[in-house]
Amino acid sequence: MKTTKKILAILLLASLVLMSLALFSCKNDTPTPDDVGDDPKKEYTGMTIGVLSGPTGMGMAQLISGTASSNPDNYKFTVYSDPSLATADLSAGKTDLLCLPTNTAATLYNRDESLLKVAAVNTLGSLYLLTNGMTINSINDLEGLTVYTSVAGSTTKPILSYILEKNSVNATIEIAKDHDTLVADLVSGAVTVAVLPEPKVTVALTQNSDCKVALNLSAEWDRISDSSLTMGCIVVRSAYLADFSDKVDAFLEKYRASIEYIANRENTDAAAQMIVDAGILPKLPVAKKALTNLYGSIVYLDGDSMKNALVSFYTVLYNSMPQSIGSKLPADGFYYNADKK
Repeated sequence: MKTTKKILAILLLASLVLMSLALFSCKNDTPTPDDVGDDPKKEYTGMTIGVLSGPTGMGMAQLISGTASSNPDNYKFTVYSDPSLATADLSAGKTDLLCLPTNTAATLYNRDESLLKVAAVNTLGSLYLLTNGMTINSINDLEGLTVYTSVAGSTTKPILSYILEKNSVNATIEIAKDHDTLVADLVSGAVTVAVLPEPKVTVALTQNSDCKVALNLSAEWDRISDSSLTMGCIVVRSAYLADFSDKVDAFLEKYRASIEYIANRENTDAAAQMIVDAGILPKLPVAKKALTNLYGSIVYLDGDSMKNALVSFYTVLYNSMPQSIGSKLPADGFYYNADKK
């Protein structure tokens, strides 16, 4: 009887071992992507690119025009008039590449270092101080006055603050709702001193002959700083870059070519039409005049040239108004394709 029980126990144990081996074998026989030859990378379906209406978006116009009839890479362009909507779409993963003010790019990165990388600088200084019914001959003439700028979070206020500080001028800076509101207030006389970028400068001058350009803030910046006034850039969402770096690199080469075309004086008429057709600016005369005033400001800087220019600019902003770039200098990981050996 005992012998029979032992035999049954051995058979039961053997049965359990065989069942375990069978289950283990089934589990390991499940095909993996490598086993069946599948590529685990995401499939490319297209690229969404956001541009802002104004100087940071103007260099994209030839590329947008070129994709109107043939677009094999499935580029999808969106023109934003509100930077906050643009950054919200980037953060939500709805936009893959986006043209932004350089301080906004730094602020977003410092808030979440996994969100984006800066790929290129696309706009240098394009800020002017305008007046309506008032004479301003120098920065010192702003002492005790209120100067209006527009778009909270843009580079304009920290740039103006730095210029005022370095010239020991005490003036109040007020932020208008947006560029168009400030233009309307300046034209109507509700505001007498304002800082605006092109093409809004041209818009104001064409609407009221009493509006005058008093100072070029790029020139004022150059007098007190060794850094370039790097105002605009293009960023790429890090998660998208990780999946499609080759597609991003190919796009950036096309973007460089677009900027070189738009920034060439020989192409002014055609480039201005492209800017209007792309919805970046509304009227051809304004686009043409603004483009003429922006030659030398629409650029393409990448790699070490981009990084060196931005580090210098960010250092000035950090020392003057640290909150304007997220309260710290961006880490090296912010700069795409810089410091590569």
